[in-house]
Amino acid sequence: MENYRYDGHCHIFTLKYLLKEVKSLLHDVLYGTYPWHDPHSKKMLATGKSWSDIKDFLRQLYELVRASAGSEEANLNFLQNEAKKAYPSDSLRIVPLMMDIFYMLAYPLDKDEDIVPTKALKSVRVDERMFQESWDDILNDFAQHVKSLEPTHKERSLLATANNNQQVLQIIEEERSVKPTLQMKSSRAMTTDFPGFYQTEGFCYHLNNLMDLVRKRKGELFPFIAIDPRREGMINELLSGSFFKGDERFYGVKLYPRMGYHPQSAPMDAVYKYCSDNNLPITSHCGMSGFPPCETWKYADFGNPLNFEPVVKKYPNLKINFAHLGSSETSLTWANTIVRLINENENVYSDLSCYTKIDDLKKIYPLWISNPKLKTRLMFGTDFDVMYRIILFDFWD
Repeated sequence: MENYRYDGHCHIFTLKYLLKEVKSLLHDVLYGTYPWHDPHSKKMLATGKSWSDIKDFLRQLYELVRASAGSEEANLNFLQNEAKKAYPSDSLRIVPLMMDIFYMLAYPLDKDEDIVPTKALKSVRVDERMFQESWDDILNDFAQHVKSLEPTHKERSLLATANNNQQVLQIIEEERSVKPTLQMKSSRAMTTDFPGFYQTEGFCYHLNNLMDLVRKRKGELFPFIAIDPRREGMINELLSGSFFKGDERFYGVKLYPRMGYHPQSAPMDAVYKYCSDNNLPITSHCGMSGFPPCETWKYADFGNPLNFEPVVKKYPNLKINFAHLGSSETSLTWANTIVRLINENENVYSDLSCYTKIDDLKKIYPLWISNPKLKTRLMFGTDFDVMYRIILFDFWD
């Protein structure tokens, strides 16, 4: 009899997705429609000069995928093969969580705040030559960054099949041209089967490849759609139910408040109600660290589990996974809050993704011992491939 094991928290997006999405971001900056901190401002990022914010953004994003520059299917195969080494008679099923990085530099949505319409922003024609020169400037900086990360002998031994600089540099060159982005923007044809939201090249690439893999590898993936309320039309598309119909569909919702939206911002209540009414689980990033990789990130506290407590109480049938159990932060403040919410409610869960160090696991072990209910609400998750590289070197002997 075949047994199934589940990775309840992983990612299989790729470097191509990141590059395509940053290229779309750059396009909207030049077009004048990217929603800045003041969405009605005509501010641009040092246009035609340094593009320092976007360059730094891309460097940080690369840390998410340094362990794999391959395809989504290659990631899936790797995960399943590694699981077979530990459990030869079992099959791994995964829950790949989408990401929406497009609004990382956009205006924040604080508690009770509503979306700022961007349709009224004055757009200008994007000059292809300027677009290409700006993108070349950003990519050249990124290529130099990649070259500066020449792996050590240890890294080459561990990551030879997962990543190497030449492979990354090749992908950079494949994404060099801005013509596909301009063609997508000028075409009225939808690039996904879900036409109701603002479509950007990287997000659509990520979504389509994930759905292709669901179609090709039936019964092996149970993906969650990423919802950012600032993506125009995204919540309405969610409420239409189109993401959750048919065999090639999503099975839940992924939230990442750290990207810049408060869980109690005005648009989010509709998301919670829909998921509660339709028995759709939510996984929300819930760690003091994450992307961007620092605990002092200006929107880090948006992910605080206390911000979700009113939601948990209002929608007792809504299953919420507070991922990472606080991300092994020293004080365990968020972890203790999650455990309290689990003990006080029937709809709260967590997972152990991000716990890659034995010392961190030892710190939370007392929570496991002293809270029997936690044992029925805590899920396994690898956070692959975000954490793969870290795991390798933490356990290297």
